Amino acid sequence: MADTHNIQSWLNGEVLRSKSIRKQYPLIGLIVGLVFLYILTGYQSVKQQHRLTDTKKEMLDAKFRYMTISAQLTNATRQSQIIEVLQANGSELQENRVPPVKIE
Repeated sequence: MADTHNIQSWLNGEVLRSKSIRKQYPLIGLIVGLVFLYILTGYQSVKQQHRLTDTKKEMLDAKFRYMTISAQLTNATRQSQIIEVLQANGSELQENRVPPVKIE
């Protein structure tokens, strides 16, 4: 059996061929597999957080676009704006100054 305290036995791999270490190969394989899965899930969670952040930014941009368009539409459909547009286009339509009358 190789001397585990000898540096040369570590460097040339004799320690890995010893009987006591060969018994531990399945455990070492399991630990390596679990470390690999741990790293993989860490990368996946970071990627998912980036996607979530990007989606939140897109939703915020869409909300502001909606608010801008809504404000423009509200402004464009005001009675005073419609009258100005009609007068600018040379229309003969005029605003009715007489309030509506309820017919009974």
